[in-house]
Amino acid sequence: MADKLYEKRIQVRAMQFEGYPSSDPMHIYDVNMFVQIPTSLSFTTTGIVLRIIFSEMNVLEVRVGEYIVKDATGKITKMTKAAFEAEYTEVTE
Repeated sequence: MADKLYEKRIQVRAMQFEGYPSSDPMHIYDVNMFVQIPTSLSFTTTGIVLRIIFSEMNVLEVRVGEYIVKDATGKITKMTKAAFEAEYTEVTE
């Protein structure tokens, strides 16, 4: 019997970090409502970095243009724009 190709479909919630200030004045508020844990912004020589603070020793740094991804269990990760768009397509309801 020959092998077959299978696909796994996983839905996630995600939003792209647009920086500060973005074109939307409510963007940082929306980010905070999405992650529901403390955040901070770092202004570096390479650009703005959103820091999602899980604990003192566990901080996720998200650069402008990257996606903040929350899976069905609530786990938060980040993905580059290219990786996110290669893996996910938007679901319209």
